[in-house]
Amino acid sequence: MTRPDSASHATISLRAEGRRILRLALPNIGTTVTRVLMGFIDFAMVSWLGTDAQAAISPASFLVFMAGCIGSGAAYCVTTFAAQALGRGERPEAARFAWQAVYLAAVLGAVLTPLIVFVPAFYGWVGHPAAVRDAEIDYTRIALWSIAPSILVFGLDGFFNGVQRAGVSLAAAIIGLISNALLNYALIFGHWGCPRMGVAGAALATVIGWCVRGAYLFVFFLSPKFHESFATRTGWRPSLRRLIQLIAIGLPTSLQWLLDLAAWVVFMTFIIAAYGTPAMAATNLGVQYMHVSFMPAVGIGMALTSLVGHAIGEGRPERALVRARAATLMCTAYMGSVGLIFWLARSQLTQLLSSDPAVIQAGCIVLIWSAVFQVFDAVGITYSSALRGAGDTRWPAFIVVTYAWVIFIGGGVVLGRMLPGLGLQAPWLMCTLYVILIGVTLWWRWRRGGWRNIRLMDAMAVVPASGSSASPTPHRWESMRVE
Repeated sequence: MTRPDSASHATISLRAEGRRILRLALPNIGTTVTRVLMGFIDFAMVSWLGTDAQAAISPASFLVFMAGCIGSGAAYCVTTFAAQALGRGERPEAARFAWQAVYLAAVLGAVLTPLIVFVPAFYGWVGHPAAVRDAEIDYTRIALWSIAPSILVFGLDGFFNGVQRAGVSLAAAIIGLISNALLNYALIFGHWGCPRMGVAGAALATVIGWCVRGAYLFVFFLSPKFHESFATRTGWRPSLRRLIQLIAIGLPTSLQWLLDLAAWVVFMTFIIAAYGTPAMAATNLGVQYMHVSFMPAVGIGMALTSLVGHAIGEGRPERALVRARAATLMCTAYMGSVGLIFWLARSQLTQLLSSDPAVIQAGCIVLIWSAVFQVFDAVGITYSSALRGAGDTRWPAFIVVTYAWVIFIGGGVVLGRMLPGLGLQAPWLMCTLYVILIGVTLWWRWRRGGWRNIRLMDAMAVVPASGSSASPTPHRWESMRVE
């Protein structure tokens, strides 16, 4: 169900498409910023417990998120199907794909949560100092209960982003963040009559925050307004065909997220650990600041995924090209500016989160390298998002995973052993090379244009019964204006 593009590439306004991206991106940026703040609040409050707890929190939270990525990446690809369904005028299809993500969350939550029993053995094998290891175990054993609600959130966020109603996701994220912050204060330090749980309190607050957020999204998904527009209450039936489609497009994204994050866990847990606890704390500190940089760009990318999918659903790929270019300009301008701040204010930024001289010295090294790759990271985020909107997920996932393990991890280990005098510079140099290559390669993939030939929704098109000449009865959603 495609129609010729009524506007050529030359006549589509870059400025107008940029404004459209920004309108949708702003609530998405807010959503991603709240996600950053949730992790940052955990990190900051746990840091008050000491350097050991500070060194434990980021690797542990990365490990939990990595476990959830098995389903979260697939669930979030509801965005692609919902956006293309919206562009084609087949609104109920968006809700039907969202329901498959709900079932995926339930099944994977039941399968993955029992990983809790292996947590002590895993951290014992890792071999961190005893105080760091105990804090990692305390956090991970509780935080793994967030897998099912987090997958649910990613799926419903994908739906609301795909149908260009990202404000619902933002409201849910803010409510979840407030819940998490208040519970952190109460449970970590034992305020308001709550037990003093330390790092475990941060984990419990995170689980409850995800549950609150998921409940809010689900209530809105079933609300009369969204049922009237997208038939959300009648599209609940499990559909093997749609689930297979969602997994076929979403599984590469899940594996990309999983193995990319696994590379970061290995980087932080093994490679950086070899340089000592101050280096671990400094890397965790740097990661928190990098979240501030790339998460708003991820919000722009989320909007781009939706709008590229919508353009393809309309049969207007030239509009998708212009939207990708506009998003690239936004992301590179923002992340380049943040990179400059990292470079110029590295000492002040590290001192905000640590008073340990060794951590401050190592943190400055981390922020210098982070500053170098910011623009390339922006390019990679943009074109990964654009390709996802078109349904091109397998090749990008293969490239990201290959670069992560060959260059980022393998190169970091080899360079560190060949040139031990570089110290912490060695692994961060290879991290920078990894990010640069991803940005350049995904830009090249988009420029080649193979994504134009992908037809995700054709198999889902509603075809009248054979021999019937009657036109289908119009539904309310067919007459509603698409933004």
